[in-house]
Amino acid sequence: MVERQTLTVPDLVGQPVHIAQEMAANIGFGLAAGDPDGPGLRSRTWPGLFWVTSQDPSAGSVLEWGSQIRITFVQDGQARSDVPEQTGGPPPSLESHAEAEKDE
Repeated sequence: MVERQTLTVPDLVGQPVHIAQEMAANIGFGLAAGDPDGPGLRSRTWPGLFWVTSQDPSAGSVLEWGSQIRITFVQDGQARSDVPEQTGGPPPSLESHAEAEKDE
């Protein structure tokens, strides 16, 4: 009896779909989205830029080589419906991430 190789599922959330698909394939997994009898992942994400918003199974899980990771995604510029809208408080600022200017 041949023992199947098991692999650890990578974290694909936050990656562009085309990059996540490449990452999964390089390890030995496939990606699936939506109805398995419906249109394929590439036809659902072309043309345009789409971002992975969730995956099943989660990162760190162990699957057999060749297994499918199911993802959900949004098109670049679309809002995610599961992220609560920020209300009250100061608006977000990028100042904390900016480098201070240096005088020369």
